[in-house]
Amino acid sequence: MPLPGVTPAQVLSQLAHRLFGPLRPKRTRIVLDYHGLLGRPAGSAADIARRHHVTAPTVRNNAAAVRTAGARQPLTPQLVVETERASTPEDDHLGRVRIAATLGLARPEPPSAVRHSPAGDNDTVPAAMWAVARAGVRILAAVGPLTLPVLAAAVARARRFRERHHLSNGDLAAALRLAGCTVDADGRWHALIGTPTSKRNQAIVTLAAGRDLTRQQMIHILLTAGYSRSSAEGRMSSSYPLFERTGPDRYRLIGSFPLAGPTQPTSG
Repeated sequence: MPLPGVTPAQVLSQLAHRLFGPLRPKRTRIVLDYHGLLGRPAGSAADIARRHHVTAPTVRNNAAAVRTAGARQPLTPQLVVETERASTPEDDHLGRVRIAATLGLARPEPPSAVRHSPAGDNDTVPAAMWAVARAGVRILAAVGPLTLPVLAAAVARARRFRERHHLSNGDLAAALRLAGCTVDADGRWHALIGTPTSKRNQAIVTLAAGRDLTRQQMIHILLTAGYSRSSAEGRMSSSYPLFERTGPDRYRLIGSFPLAGPTQPTSG
């Protein structure tokens, strides 16, 4: 029977609730999160698995179960048109792509990139947009692929953009495309192959990857990478874009998984 939803998101939500029923709400929440319908943009299966304390294959299996049901779901012509239309910069494009796939429809086109001349015509591309794009590229070159929400938060943490970063996630995505970045099927952004990264960032990634750090350990890594003590112990320890706070006196490299077992503080 057709579902009563009037938007693709409503139909997807109703389909998941009907398939899993009231006794398996966790599966429904996982599927909604996978499609960007749980209060945040769609992310990678690994990110969703961490949030819901399951494995990435579990996320994919739950999504696949709804996709099987969605392929048989009757849809109105209006729903088909809305699902398959091209995304705008304000849309969660990955979420829309996943909704379309779940409903058995064609993949929507991504937002159109802003056109610019090879010489960098700032009449068509705002300077602030270029600045944020370059910051995003530096972060991706240092730590590797990241989802858009994680990258946006990292850019916003940088001291340079704490007060002036006003780009929406859609604008940031458009800026990254202008800078040559690409996005994979899991919604992770990649810098161009061969994009250089600074020696400081290389040292930080080498020392911090996979570790659950205290603030003192993070400061020690910044000092080892070559930052002055005043910088490492000052605002940098709370605003360095490559680190995210995960709890009281706990930090880690963005896009990094903590290693098993406790991490002991280092001297320095």
